[in-house]
Amino acid sequence: MKKRIKSNIKTSLIILLLFSSITSIGLLVNNFLNNTSYSLLNSICVIQLNIEHDNWDVSYNEIMKLKSEWEKDKKIWSALIHHDEIDKISENMELLIEYIKAKDKTNSLSHIAVLKNYIEHIPELDKLSLQNIF
Repeated sequence: MKKRIKSNIKTSLIILLLFSSITSIGLLVNNFLNNTSYSLLNSICVIQLNIEHDNWDVSYNEIMKLKSEWEKDKKIWSALIHHDEIDKISENMELLIEYIKAKDKTNSLSHIAVLKNYIEHIPELDKLSLQNIF
């Protein structure tokens, strides 16, 4: 009887440890996605303001910084989220670069809106919640 109780306690502790580990990893992933998306969105807002004020050289420099930041984050994001989302962000960023080069204000601002939307919803899609678990 004592062996069975010890075995049940051991099993319960293992299950609790696994649950705690999975929850902790989920929270860390969510925190990382929130922080990186916040940083990317801040850069996008700077680019947007510069485009609105026709500061094309500054906009181009900022989008190239953003692209560099994205290339670093993309490697980690690809392990955490769907590749379709990453591809959409990368594609829109490339289009935005070309529109900034062409000094096309309308298309640049529309692609900024699309890029913002993609980046904003990533942490929401992958946050730890009952809805995302089931």
